[in-house]
Amino acid sequence: MRTLVRSLLGIAFLCSTARFGFAMCDPAGADAADIAAARAAIAANCDCAGAPTHGAYVSCAAGQAQTTLVNKSCQGKVVRCAARSTCGKPGFVVCCRADAAGMLKCSTKSGCDHCMPPDGGSACCSTETSCCGATGVDKAGACDASNTPPCATTTTVP
Repeated sequence: MRTLVRSLLGIAFLCSTARFGFAMCDPAGADAADIAAARAAIAANCDCAGAPTHGAYVSCAAGQAQTTLVNKSCQGKVVRCAARSTCGKPGFVVCCRADAAGMLKCSTKSGCDHCMPPDGGSACCSTETSCCGATGVDKAGACDASNTPPCATTTTVP
């Protein structure tokens, strides 16, 4: 009897851990098209420029991600991208910064005058609305090192 109970508990444990392993989001691989479809639904159904608040835009994006994504474990990545946008924040810009060691970061700032370079680094403002698609910004939300300086097509901050 003990062996049967232990066996059933072992099988239940394996099944429960395997389910979580298969649900992992792979934005660069198998889930790339799913994420792209969710972002397209957000762009089509959530008004970035006309959002009354940033929270309202992010809430709309979360709803679109929930209904569009096949792999629900990717919802956090999609919503995080919307949260790192200027949507519903009039006057805000995407700021791309590179430090002296080449570490690149993207964030939103209340104006280009607040986009300051780190010591020995560079900074620029992008005309994009999100760190997840800004010129000079990769899909993970970091500035793209292939542009020198990052956001080469926009104004570089001294």
